[in-house]
Amino acid sequence: MSLRRARSSSDASGREQLWLVDLLLAAALALLLLPVSASTVWDSTWPLAGRVAVVAAVGLGHATVAVRRMRPRVAYILVCAVMSVLVALPEMTSRTDGLAFHPILLPSTLLFPVLLYTVAAWCSPRESLLALGVACVGAGAVTWRLWGTDYLTVAQFGLASSEDPVRSWQLFLILGAVATIAVPWGLGRYRRLRTQYVLALEERARREEEHRAESVAAAAAQERVRIAREMHDVVAHSLSVMVTQAEGGRMMAARDPSAGARVLETVARTGQEAMQDMRSLLDALHDPRAARDDPAPQPSLRVLPELIERVRASGLPVAYDEQGTASPLGSAGELAAYRVVQEALTNVLKHSGTDADATVALRWMPDQLTISVSNRAGHTVATAPHRGRGLVGMAERLALLDGTLHVGPVGEDGFDLAATIPTLASTAVEEPQ
Repeated sequence: MSLRRARSSSDASGREQLWLVDLLLAAALALLLLPVSASTVWDSTWPLAGRVAVVAAVGLGHATVAVRRMRPRVAYILVCAVMSVLVALPEMTSRTDGLAFHPILLPSTLLFPVLLYTVAAWCSPRESLLALGVACVGAGAVTWRLWGTDYLTVAQFGLASSEDPVRSWQLFLILGAVATIAVPWGLGRYRRLRTQYVLALEERARREEEHRAESVAAAAAQERVRIAREMHDVVAHSLSVMVTQAEGGRMMAARDPSAGARVLETVARTGQEAMQDMRSLLDALHDPRAARDDPAPQPSLRVLPELIERVRASGLPVAYDEQGTASPLGSAGELAAYRVVQEALTNVLKHSGTDADATVALRWMPDQLTISVSNRAGHTVATAPHRGRGLVGMAERLALLDGTLHVGPVGEDGFDLAATIPTLASTAVEEPQ
């Protein structure tokens, strides 16, 4: 970010503060330098019009300090114009003591280093180099103008030339010209680089804060998706079991009134389990940090037989077969496997009813677990399962684990689901050594 952009993006109060500080600086320099410069010019033997013009030009130079940071280029150009006038003017002779004095040596010429510093600190590198070039040209003109004049000779103070303590006026002249240019320009460039460094740090901090906020928002969105998926799995399965039990209980109650009590007991137990799961999910929504610190127990393959028994109790025949040696899946893999079976059996109840039969098969291999759920309705299914929220959520859950999901109808009365979940052993093998 450039200083120009930083300055343009600042508010009105900041600009007013800069102007006030520069105004105070201009007033201080005017109080220190302008009276001596004006009195020196006024005491010269120049014509009145010339003295008035020079004092006005010096006053204009002092006025530019008040806008040095608001209009640095304009202020620098005006000061350079004033300095050019002073260099071009002839020497002035004091009417009091008769000493000759060149106008470029007036105290107010100290305004030039101030404006050179301002341009170096607040303008672009190209503009600061251009200002440095102009300053070098001006220094050359001042050196040429003063080269043949020694204002430090003691003859002017009534001493013999053999007692002159200073014999190197030209050396002082060159060193003074170089210092007058190099020091303020170097300090201005340092000020600019330091400001740019601070702005870069602020920009990086702002981007990191934005990235952190985006990460938090992404994590929150991911958590909402996870909770929505869990709520769908819990509610859809529990409601399907409860509806199936209620419909079956209504038909059985006509033949055996005592069966109604057993059906209601199953419905109540399923509802209580759904309420407990929903309460855990709502707690996670209310306080996600507490849910991470003290997470509710998640279902796994250990409770899969209970799920199958609960579905069987709703009236759907379910065959269960597991082959192979079980390998660790991790908590996420265990939950995904449980939810796959739960969603598949829920779809069977929803679309085929209790007249169908379902088969759940688990095949363990060293690198993955294959889950197969198939059902045959025995009649044409009126509403075939489609990729609704349940199947989409199931596919997303498996994709996070590098698993796969394949679903599709079989004939007119069947539907098959096949899912694979990598084991922790296969994940460890794929990691770089």
